Amino acid sequence: MKGFPKHLNSKFDYYYIKENFPAKKWKPKWQQLLGERYRWLDTGNLESEEKGIVDTTHRISSYTTTDQETGKEKTVYVQQEYMKNPGSDFWRLNFTEEEVLKALQE
Repeated sequence: MKGFPKHLNSKFDYYYIKENFPAKKWKPKWQQLLGERYRWLDTGNLESEEKGIVDTTHRISSYTTTDQETGKEKTVYVQQEYMKNPGSDFWRLNFTEEEVLKALQE
């Protein structure tokens, strides 16, 4: 491997950059593991804003679109939930919070 890798595809890759590059290069990638563990994900469309749930793990997002048949603008409401990000390397590569925090303290 020449230079800093563009893609980190395995746990080995994360440990490789940690051992072979300065902290200013690898720490942001390790910090990103923690930052991307959870995210807001769409769980479904709502008929109206009032039909949604709003609390610490739920929110309602809205956007305006144009109806293709009528040409009129309409607002679409989407229920979102703050949950595990299935695309996160943290979960995919089986990292633990302790493991990442320990590495970041070095």
